[in-house]
Amino acid sequence: MAHKPLIGLTSTVMSINTIETQNENVDTIVVYNKFAETVREAGGYPIVIPMGKPEEAEFYANLCDGIIFTGGEDISSITYGHEPHPKVKKVNKHRDDFEIELVKKARENEKAILAMCRGYHLLNVSYGGTIVQDVESEFSDSINHFQQSATRTEPTHTVALEEDSKLYEIVGEKEVAVNSFHHQAIGEVGKGLRVAARAADGVIEALELEDKNKTFLLGTQWHPEELRHENKNMMAIITTFIKEASKNNK
Repeated sequence: MAHKPLIGLTSTVMSINTIETQNENVDTIVVYNKFAETVREAGGYPIVIPMGKPEEAEFYANLCDGIIFTGGEDISSITYGHEPHPKVKKVNKHRDDFEIELVKKARENEKAILAMCRGYHLLNVSYGGTIVQDVESEFSDSINHFQQSATRTEPTHTVALEEDSKLYEIVGEKEVAVNSFHHQAIGEVGKGLRVAARAADGVIEALELEDKNKTFLLGTQWHPEELRHENKNMMAIITTFIKEASKNNK
């Protein structure tokens, strides 16, 4: 009998002080607990993948049945051959390099991948794609994608799904309402990937593999884990990923 799949959660490092007895900040591995909660609810075991060296990526790709590439910093423009836009925020090239290799090794080992927000951008860059470094600057008629005043569980705009996509098969709706906390977006789509959803202004909101018969891979600009209790379609994305990851755990 197969056991619950082991799901890796990518993380970052922040210098913070969360313990009253400390008198200084310390470097701390950080990943939102909501990701771990969601994996458990969907039937998996979450583990944190610490940011490491690219040569360590293969170990974690082999260890996990599936990997969630989480949110965080902007992607360094160096990783896709562009110069930085003035509105680029904090980047973490060390994290970029490690996670790009982690995508590569996960695909080589046919492990399921779900990527959100920063992780979604990282996924596209891993396949040779590029990033729109600031949506508001580069899209003159863009909607508000950086909803700073909204809660993380609050949908703020809609996206239209491609009806021949894997994402549409999962969700079963032509249009879904999503949360939105990004100022960057997908530029040129990476080789082997295809658009699965767009916002009303044309911004690409989801990517998946061109070949739907290959091991599960999906990236969303929004955070479905934050919407899972309010919208069954968002939980369906997570449970489908967990189900696909389970195929690696016989």
